[in-house]
Amino acid sequence: MAVWKIKYDDWQMECCGEPFSVGDEVRWQLALRTPEEGADAATWGDSFSELEPAGSGLVRGPGATALWTSGERIPARPVGLLTVEAHGPGPHDVPETVGTVRSIQVVTEGYAETHAGSRTYAPVAGERWLREVDTCPKWFANEPGQARRGRGYRRDETGVLVTLETPVGRRPVSPGQ
Repeated sequence: MAVWKIKYDDWQMECCGEPFSVGDEVRWQLALRTPEEGADAATWGDSFSELEPAGSGLVRGPGATALWTSGERIPARPVGLLTVEAHGPGPHDVPETVGTVRSIQVVTEGYAETHAGSRTYAPVAGERWLREVDTCPKWFANEPGQARRGRGYRRDETGVLVTLETPVGRRPVSPGQ
């Protein structure tokens, strides 16, 4: 068995996801989000996966296949955050990764205005909190105006971090199978 950390973004779940629980078998199409694509190491480094090129814009590890979304050439050892991808570029060409959910943690991240009064927010590097749950929620909460940090700061639930166990040697399932 191989174990992977996978982020399931709030908007992906809220749009068309189906909540799941610890112990469920799931079938997901994945993408690998690199630090250049917003998965900064200060926040997500402990959840990064290292895979290998698999051809046709894909990367692979034991029991898991993901879409390489960076515009750059795939390096010899691609590293980043695995994410569920139901909407992005080419997800229907990515074989499904099948596995058993071993844990689910709701992710809350800190955001600050890009400049005072802008009302445009960006993630604060390293600000991530995890809360263990048994079932993935369908809807996620936002906490604008955190008194502790003042105006121009917020905490948002941005999805869940899932520990997924995949059987080694089991080939990913191609779409439509």
